[in-house]
Amino acid sequence: MTYEYDIARILLEKQAVTLNVKEPYTYVSGIRSPIYCDNRRLTFYPSERAILCRAFAAYVQPFQPDVIAGTASSAISWAAWVAAKSDKPLVYIRKAAKGYGKQQLIEGGDIAGKTVVVIEDLVSTGGTSLNAVNACREAGANVLAMIAIFTYEFEGVEQKFRAAGCEVRFLTNFTTLTQTAAEHNLIEQDQLELIRAWRLDPQNWGTLRKISG
Repeated sequence: MTYEYDIARILLEKQAVTLNVKEPYTYVSGIRSPIYCDNRRLTFYPSERAILCRAFAAYVQPFQPDVIAGTASSAISWAAWVAAKSDKPLVYIRKAAKGYGKQQLIEGGDIAGKTVVVIEDLVSTGGTSLNAVNACREAGANVLAMIAIFTYEFEGVEQKFRAAGCEVRFLTNFTTLTQTAAEHNLIEQDQLELIRAWRLDPQNWGTLRKISG
């Protein structure tokens, strides 16, 4: 069973992903973007949350990991629900080790010698997600895969995971979501083309749009 279109619809309906060509968002990096993702909104809706958890569990099941790992902080709740549904131990991965106490990067238990699937909420360039994968490996785990709710599908991201020897799966993606938005009349065709142009060249999209506008 594929969940891509159902989850894309949920992301749009609950405004976990919003699209705005007329008033683009500005990221911390300064990049101007017609799309913004905040998957934390999804935890508020029990019915929709259950659909995502079923999808996560379905993607995790073939790997049969010993442990579920969630990235801090946005994916900890998803990893906890998936771990509970799968009856698996749970850990979470800090972005940086604590500067006090045991200075741990992996919280919850010892994953040395264990097989692990990492749960993530969003993948953009892939760097942060691969850092989480590498943190688990440095702790002695065998990371089988990373599974995320959404990806912008930037060029080269999946190749980064392949080069790192890590399987990667997404519940839904940029192409499916923008197509779903167009089919439900949430964006016009000319806006769809502008949004898709951003994915191909996010660094220069704001400048090009200003010139063409």
